[in-house]
Amino acid sequence: MNFYQIKSERALITLRDGAPNFTHSFGAIAAGANEYVVVNETIPRARKYQPLTSIVLTNNSGEDLDLALNGHDYGRLPAGVIWEQTDRPVWSIRITNNDTTATSAGEVFLNLTKPPMSQSDFTRLENLYR
Repeated sequence: MNFYQIKSERALITLRDGAPNFTHSFGAIAAGANEYVVVNETIPRARKYQPLTSIVLTNNSGEDLDLALNGHDYGRLPAGVIWEQTDRPVWSIRITNNDTTATSAGEVFLNLTKPPMSQSDFTRLENLYR
């Protein structure tokens, strides 16, 4: 089996079975500062499952934060909110604290994964390429 066969086999398994959950706990973010996460550098185990398409951000801090996904400003992440998005590739995340007080380490939490393919999609794919 050569490199390209292994890579395509892994892609099919990931498509069918999804990926495990990868988590990241943001450190303390000072007022006016930001923390930037590049998924394949910050979470090296996630490289073989990229792109991860499901993101859940939990803001347990008392500060409102700004969110940028893949280098584009996305919106505000209010204090005490759990925000979720699926079916969109996530390569990088930037959290900016535009509040007057700092967040503590561990108050902002990130969960990334790739959900498994639905049974109907898997059957369709299997019938298409059989």
